Amino acid sequence: MTREPKRGLRRAVYRIRTQGLAWVGKRVASEVSLPTTGVGKFLHASVRRALIAFNAVRRTSGAMSPLEGDVLYAFYDLKVAPVTFDFLWFLAGAELSRRKLGMGSIHVVIVPGGHQGVRREGEDYEATVGASARRERVYNVLMASCPLLPSCKGVTYASSREQATFLRRAARHVYPADYEPMLPVYPGPADAFAAARQGDKTIGALRATQGRLDEVERWMAATVGSRRMVVITMRQYNYMNGRNSDVQAWMAFARALDPALYVPVFIPDTGETITRSSEVLREFLTLPEAAWNVGLRMALYERAFVNLGVNTGPMGLCWLNAHTHYATFKMAVPDVPQTSLDYFRELGFVPGESLPFARPTQELVWHDDTFEELTRTFQRLAARLSEPEGTASRGEPATL
Repeated sequence: MTREPKRGLRRAVYRIRTQGLAWVGKRVASEVSLPTTGVGKFLHASVRRALIAFNAVRRTSGAMSPLEGDVLYAFYDLKVAPVTFDFLWFLAGAELSRRKLGMGSIHVVIVPGGHQGVRREGEDYEATVGASARRERVYNVLMASCPLLPSCKGVTYASSREQATFLRRAARHVYPADYEPMLPVYPGPADAFAAARQGDKTIGALRATQGRLDEVERWMAATVGSRRMVVITMRQYNYMNGRNSDVQAWMAFARALDPALYVPVFIPDTGETITRSSEVLREFLTLPEAAWNVGLRMALYERAFVNLGVNTGPMGLCWLNAHTHYATFKMAVPDVPQTSLDYFRELGFVPGESLPFARPTQELVWHDDTFEELTRTFQRLAARLSEPEGTASRGEPATL
């Protein structure tokens, strides 16, 4: 079977030959919503600028009543944005914009998409995680993540795009700055990476809430005691299986830890808590509740001696929290488009390097999660965390 070309005219010809002319219509619709070509991006931006200027004139003339106050309205539009932990990058970008504008707080507005309230995904993903499941994640992941940004004081899940349009027209300060519901944009991690390249080390602004920290500390007192907690996040998903955790390697690593010093705590994949496939981990301490509660998961990550896992959505909680210590393995997986080296470069990552705002005890590991690599990386991080100089040698989190 002929392999699909990666880009360009040859790829278009391949798609038409294998999927028919219907692909052309789908591609045009996709380009209108989320352009990828130079021409599409130019036209998209030009129309957005015109709409922004028009609405600014309406507000100035009194035709609209602006939402006053020291608030930045951050619009996460599900017509173009995914219902995944990528939302955390959006929160980080909104926080950077808030600081730049000198606003006092952020109000997140989640805008429903046109495909049953979300954006249309590829057929393979739709078959695995349908629109109804993704709508549930709006509550369980997106809205639940908002309290982790201390400056976020409110959340609106718009009942319709019309309601979101009303809010956008009335809002004076918005993020993304060029957001318009008619032609929505999804910034991804671009703003965070741009700020980091310019020397901003305060990107990791997410924090566990005090209530969840109190709960985790009570749980630790009853189960962990004075030992150091090593939290292991598992990926055992039935989509893109090549990205999954090597369960046997992780269990071997956990068994090899000195039980007098460390307690491995596994967070099973969310789906595994339902099917109970996580029974394979029954010899270890697990906290399946953290798989369903983002706030509890963040508190566990923040109180851990170190957090370990493969490249999976929840690890983003560690990436964007300056108070965590972590190593994320298996960053790139061959033949998986969402984790190819080219895709990482497009997002702003530098293959082989950690995040540009990471602390010395925060690492991206561009190797598979083998027992040897897990052991080597853990020993390196443990040594840094145990240096006699204390936290100063590890680099204190920057003050936000």
